[in-house]
Amino acid sequence: MAVLDGVTLPPRWRITPRLLPGWPIDGEHLLELWPCGRSTDGRLSWLYRLSRYGRTIFTSTDISSPIGGTLSTESLIATGRTVLAFLTLGEGDTDEEYFSHYTRAQLKWRDQFAEALSGYAMDDLCAYCRGDHASPGCASI
Repeated sequence: MAVLDGVTLPPRWRITPRLLPGWPIDGEHLLELWPCGRSTDGRLSWLYRLSRYGRTIFTSTDISSPIGGTLSTESLIATGRTVLAFLTLGEGDTDEEYFSHYTRAQLKWRDQFAEALSGYAMDDLCAYCRGDHASPGCASI
């Protein structure tokens, strides 16, 4: 098992060529995460990058942990699910204003892939094995 700064990576995750923890969601998409500081109220800020076949689709630092969050296997899983849940919102899931800053490429990606990938962010249904646990930590594959 890979270890990063004393944290064991969740099953299926790996260290990417960018030296970041990465969740290979399916055969096409990779979500990379990295804690990039703390807010004044103790939240961990996260850098994330979602790519498809190595091409960046989304990258940002607009996700934070709960107050007092720590770097752990569980926080990687929770953050991965949170990021993916937001990135896979589709038309009708939220107001249109949410997508106003998306590029054409991001809108095209959303229309092609968001719905299929949204299952990997579900609370208690694994998109890999259909078990009653979150997908990012599935070890049954």
